[in-house]
Amino acid sequence: MDETVKSEVDALRADFKQIKEDLKGLTAAISQLAAKQGSEAVDELKQKRDKIEAQVRQAAGEAKTTLEDHVREKPLNTLLIAFAIGLVLGKGLGR
Repeated sequence: MDETVKSEVDALRADFKQIKEDLKGLTAAISQLAAKQGSEAVDELKQKRDKIEAQVRQAAGEAKTTLEDHVREKPLNTLLIAFAIGLVLGKGLGR
């Protein structure tokens, strides 16, 4: 009976050792998967950032063109508006 218990304990030890090794492998696999997904998420965010940056640049370019056209078409109005804005800001800042 003593030998039976000893052999069962040895079998349990071997099973626990195998479980421990399996858990190490599983942990490594999960880490690799998380790193890969993280890398893919970073790449996706970079692509979105680049797309938004391009849209902002395009909108800024269009706004600049519109402003330039307005200044060319109505230079006196533009000068008067700039002067009025300067007066308001000067009064507001206490100068």
